[in-house]
Amino acid sequence: MPTTPLSSALKTKQKEAKLSIAKLAKAIGANVQSVTGVLKGKSMPNATTAPKYAKFLGLSAEEFQALTKPSAKAGKAKPAKKSKKVAAPVKAATKTVKVAKTKVVTLAEAAELAADALAVATHRATAAQRKIITAVLDG
Repeated sequence: MPTTPLSSALKTKQKEAKLSIAKLAKAIGANVQSVTGVLKGKSMPNATTAPKYAKFLGLSAEEFQALTKPSAKAGKAKPAKKSKKVAAPVKAATKTVKVAKTKVVTLAEAAELAADALAVATHRATAAQRKIITAVLDG
């Protein structure tokens, strides 16, 4: 399991305060899924929750930013898990998409590039919007 400076700081604070993950999440003001991902070193707080994490840890914005920078020792935090629906089927991998004036990538590469933004958009979407996203991804 990867460890980041942020996950180490949170684990220390959690142990000191003897908090469960649910109580830790409530104290931070973030959801349990977000806190679990950060504790495991698999994700970093987004722009909305980062100030909440910083406040909970008693850090300034600059100190918090330094804590979230990937280090050579800790390695880069893995992106959030991608939805199975984002993974393009083999036949779709041969289709190409123009992403810039001169750059052409396969549909699978484009899906991978968009996965993080799509995960964020899907997470914040309403149920009706999620249905639309699913319909678009299913083709």
